[in-house]
Amino acid sequence: MFITKFSVEDWINNQNLGCTKPASVWSDIELAIRSLDGQTKTLVTLETEGETHMSIGGGQGKYVVYATFDNETFYSLIDPSKSDQNESIVIGGQKGLYSTKSCVDLEIVLQSAKKFAESGKMLNSAVWENDRVAEMV
Repeated sequence: MFITKFSVEDWINNQNLGCTKPASVWSDIELAIRSLDGQTKTLVTLETEGETHMSIGGGQGKYVVYATFDNETFYSLIDPSKSDQNESIVIGGQKGLYSTKSCVDLEIVLQSAKKFAESGKMLNSAVWENDRVAEMV
């Protein structure tokens, strides 16, 4: 397993009662992702000891996924057949607007997360959009 741990958020009112677990088997990670409900369980993060990580947020058929290897360049999983219209989704316990093309289905999420968790690579058959973080100079 490439990742060493994964965290699961579980929001009750404004408190996160989630936890971090060691990443030993894919089935535990898959269960956490499948448990995302878009209300109280809204974020799973696959982590290494460094800055490399993948975050999966949302639930109820609408998931937003990004991966980063340096915490400066971010790759967002997208569905290019969808529009740029905005949609309201709860991620990390907070409601936010995300483009419809960033809301992907569970099957591609699970495939992408498994590839990342096991090898630290992004799924080649998925469509990723690159977005660098702007730095103040």
